Amino acid sequence: MLVLRYACLAGILLACICCIPLSTPAYAQTQNSNIVRVGLYVLNVGKIDVASGTFVVDFYLSMRCAGSRCNMGSFEFMNGQATSIQLIENKTTEKFWRIEANLYVSPDLQHYPFDSHVLAIRIEDTSLTSEGVTYEPDPSNSGLDPSIAIVGWTLAGWTQTVANHYYKVYNETYSQYTFSVNVVRDPVSATEIFIPVFFLVLIALIAMLMYGETSTVLENRIILTATALVAAVLFQFSLNSNLPPHGYLTFADKLMIVTYGIMVVGLLIGVTLLNCHHKPDFVRAERIQFYSIRIVPILAVIVYVLTFRLLA
Repeated sequence: MLVLRYACLAGILLACICCIPLSTPAYAQTQNSNIVRVGLYVLNVGKIDVASGTFVVDFYLSMRCAGSRCNMGSFEFMNGQATSIQLIENKTTEKFWRIEANLYVSPDLQHYPFDSHVLAIRIEDTSLTSEGVTYEPDPSNSGLDPSIAIVGWTLAGWTQTVANHYYKVYNETYSQYTFSVNVVRDPVSATEIFIPVFFLVLIALIAMLMYGETSTVLENRIILTATALVAAVLFQFSLNSNLPPHGYLTFADKLMIVTYGIMVVGLLIGVTLLNCHHKPDFVRAERIQFYSIRIVPILAVIVYVLTFRLLA
């Protein structure tokens, strides 16, 4: 009798154990699911204003629940603001918008005018932390439209990432989705910037051919070289007026410094020749003129080639 009683008790206990589910029920997983898949498809990129560090972008944004249901919350842009938001599709597990936004970018101008930039679109939930909603990239609904054309720039691909953004002052962490468009300045437009520099240097080198027995020729030579130097300085000021304040030298700045050096050398040679004429020391003047018109142009070419190879 006692054995039968223990057998019944063991059977009841075994039945209870078998009834306990080994995993969380599907409905519980659905209720606790907070993963939202984010897709972004860029339709157009407006003018990229490097001086103000802004750009305009027009795109589709989609959000889908990873499970059968989730809390998608509401989003905001962390590097700008939307000028228009049109909700196209509004379902329980999926939402679809068309958005136009003015966004900010921190330009890296060290290689200007052969610079490249990353145009980022950063999105976070307005109130839900990473515990409330976690973003996940959705490559199937992301990309760049083939018709995109940005004047003066060339598209160089795109990426999308998700990272936790921690706010120390609030002690809160938010899931941040970032879609990045890589752009490179068009080589043709970049090269056009240096056409005035080329002609200014050419004028300074041609001026070195001005040589005669009278000091008037040398004075005109000095004036022409000095004028080209002043024009180069003004050109650099005009060039930098299109850029934001920066605490480093760009490639264009370094190239202009090389240009100044070549022009100053030509100016010093002209002053030395004028001094020789006033002494007078024509033998020394002839020697200086002979070597300068042969060495300085070659050195100028070598310095420019090395500058482009090392700094561009």
